[in-house]
Amino acid sequence: MKKQNIFASSYLGVAAVWLGGHFGPGFATGAFSVTYYVKYGWIGLVMPLLAMLVTGGVMFYMTEYARSHNTTSYKPFVLSCYGEKAGKFISIIYDLLFLATVMCAGGLAFSGEANVLMSFGFSYWAAAIPTIIISALLCLYGSKLLSLASKYMMYAIVFVVILIAVLSLVFGQYDLGAALTSAPVSTKEPNLLYAVFSAVLYGCFQSTICFNVMSVADILKSREETRKAIIAGYVITVVLMIAIAFTLFCYVTVIPDLCNPGVVAVPIMAVLGKLGFSWLTILFVVLMTLAVLTSAAGLAGAGCARFNKLFSYIKNVQLRRAVITVILLGLAALGASFGMKALLQKGTTIIGYIGIPSLVIPAFTIVRSRLGRKTD
Repeated sequence: MKKQNIFASSYLGVAAVWLGGHFGPGFATGAFSVTYYVKYGWIGLVMPLLAMLVTGGVMFYMTEYARSHNTTSYKPFVLSCYGEKAGKFISIIYDLLFLATVMCAGGLAFSGEANVLMSFGFSYWAAAIPTIIISALLCLYGSKLLSLASKYMMYAIVFVVILIAVLSLVFGQYDLGAALTSAPVSTKEPNLLYAVFSAVLYGCFQSTICFNVMSVADILKSREETRKAIIAGYVITVVLMIAIAFTLFCYVTVIPDLCNPGVVAVPIMAVLGKLGFSWLTILFVVLMTLAVLTSAAGLAGAGCARFNKLFSYIKNVQLRRAVITVILLGLAALGASFGMKALLQKGTTIIGYIGIPSLVIPAFTIVRSRLGRKTD
C-alpha cells in the first residue's frame, strides 16, 4: 500500500488555515510580538508556548466536534452542541464575536499591509482592493481550494520568516547581551505574572480563529487527523512566533521605541532597515501579501460557511460566496480605519476578554464533554 505524502495530507491543509488566520500582518509585521511578548523581556520569549496551548485546545475541541457532527458552520454547531434554545442565543454571541474578529483581525491585515506598501508608494486602497478580489476567488470553490491554497502559502511564509530571522541574527548589528541584562520595556510588577496573563489573553483572542478552521473540518476523516492538524498547527505557529519574537528581542536596545506601535508600526521593517538588504525587504513585502491573503481568505471562508443560507436567494454558489466575501472584507477595511495601534491595544484585548466566557471556557468544558459521547 502506497504511503500518503505528508505534504499532500488533509490535516496539513487544515493546520495551514490555522496558521493563515493567525499569521496576519499584525503578526507578520512583528506588532503582535512586541505588544504581547518582547516587552516583558526574555521571559516573554517562551510565552507563545502557553498562548498557543490555550488556542490549540479550543481549536481541537471545536474542530473535532464540527468534524464528527458535520457542523462546519458555527450556527449548526451551537444548535447541535447546546440545544435549540441555548444554541439560538449563543449563535448571536458567536455572530457578534466573529464579526468583531473580522473587523479587528481583518482590519489589522489591511492596516499592516498598507503600512508596508505605502512606504513603496502604494495607496491604502491599492493594497485593499486586490486583496478582497483574490480572497473572494480563493473562497469560490469551498473548503478544499481554501485549505490547498493556504497550505502552499504556508510553506512560503515559513521559509521567508525563517530566512529573515536567520539573516537578521547572522548579519545584523544587534546586542543580545544588553537585551538580556536590561530591564524589560514593561516595568509592571510582578513582571512574570503580567507576561503569563498577556500570553493567556492573546491565546483567548486567537482562539476565535477556530471559526476559520471549523469551516474546513469536513476534509478531515477521523479524530486522529484532527489531532494531527492541531499538533502541526501548534508546532509551526509556535516556531514562527518565537523566531520573530527572538529576532525583535535582539534589537530591542538597538532600535529606539521598537516596542511602541505608535512610533514603530512595522518592527520587522525597522530590523530589515538595519540589515540593508533590499532584496530581503522585497521578500518581506511578498510575505506580507501572503499573510494578508491567508488571513483574509480564512475569515472569508468561515463567513461563507456561516452566512451561506442567509444569501440563499443568490442561486449561483460561486457568486454567493463572492458576495459574502466582499461584504466581510469590506467590514475589515472599515475596521482598518481605526488604525493599527487602536486595533492592537484595544480591539484584540476586548475580543480576548469576550472570548473567555463565550468560547474558551465552554470549549474546555461543555464541548469537551459532548465529544466524549461520540466516537469516529
